[in-house]
This record gives sequence, C-alpha cells and structure tokens, in this order.
Amino acid sequence: LALAVRYARQPADLARHCAANTALTQCDTTVMAMTVAYGCVLGSLVRGEPLDADTSDRLMTLVREGELPFHSVTSAGETPPPPGPEAPRTAGQFPSPDALLTVSSVVRAARDPDIRVEPAWKASLVYGLPCAVYHQFPAAYYLAGRFQDDFESAVLHAVNGGGQNQARAMLTGALCGAIGGIQAIPARFIEPLEHGARRMDLAARLARQAAQADR
Repeated sequence: LALAVRYARQPADLARHCAANTALTQCDTTVMAMTVAYGCVLGSLVRGEPLDADTSDRLMTLVREGELPFHSVTSAGETPPPPGPEAPRTAGQFPSPDALLTVSSVVRAARDPDIRVEPAWKASLVYGLPCAVYHQFPAAYYLAGRFQDDFESAVLHAVNGGGQNQARAMLTGALCGAIGGIQAIPARFIEPLEHGARRMDLAARLARQAAQADR
C-alpha cells in the first residue's frame, strides 16, 4: 500500500516496485498480477482519478503506452509473451490484463440499483471468505465502490464480513482513504491507535515524498 501511494504519480515505478515486493513471498503469477493491479488502482485514486466504470479503461491506456507491465492480448494484432522455459516470465510481466479489468466490472455492480447485496457486509460471502487475494480484492473493490463517500461504512462492512476481515478492511480502507483523503477517516479511528501520532507523521512524510517526486 505504501509503495502504491509513494509511486502513484509514476505508474511504471509503482508496478515495478509492487511486483518486486510481491515476488519476495509469492511465486504465483496470478497472485502477483492481481496484487500489482490493486496497487495500480490505488495509485490512480491517489492521483485524483475516480473509481468508476472507466477505471479499467484508464489503466489499459497506460498498458498500451508501456507504463504498466501487462499485455493487452484482447486487442487485435497483439500477442502474449511466449510460454515455456526459453522465455521465463519475470516479476511484473503479466500475460493478461484481466486483473486490471476486474475493478470496473465490480464497481459497476456495486453502483447498479438492480444488483443489491444487503447488508453490504455479505459481499464477503459473495466473493469468498478465505485469505487468497482473488477473494480479497474484488470484495474491497465492491465495498469501496459502493461507499466511496463513507469511509466508516466501507471499513465496518469489510470487518463485519468475517473471514479474513483484517486484510479486507485494510484494502478497502486504503481505497476509500485515497478517494476522500485523511479528512474522510473519522478521528476516533485514528486517535486511539497505538503510536497514532507517529503513524500520522509517517503518512504525512509519505505524502510529501510522493508530491516531491511529481515535480
């Protein structure tokens, strides 16, 4: 999350650092692709872009411009990297853009009045309770898309969904925090934290570093 914020205005660096960090503990390319894609979504929100049905299209534009390490194999005339040991795939070289396309589909569902999950915490049941990222990221996209202007509701529904709720709440809170800024987070969520003041200082330092990198 910190890497996505720090390099939000430098998408290629964001993807590279997130991929390298994920590769420290993960070897599954699907997990890596979804993790980097989430970082790209979070970075786009930090840049001030909306979380909406066009989020995936904006990210795919960066793919076509060579900024993000995904291959847009759904476009005519484009082919994925060759398989096999003769062309090993390195961290971040993902053969499919599907992980980037997920977010807009989920957000469309969250905003569609004909698709209702009530109460919202049951979205965790829809997308799955286990800790694997292919359960966590869609649920976070759903809750953030549904409660874009209500950080508290988004996070509480993430927590109340059970299962791996700590990761779900963290991922959801990061998205909603990027949308609304620090002022969107209720003070009572921050003030009682152990080392709360220190954490706020670190967050401010990270924001300054990100802003300076854009100059």
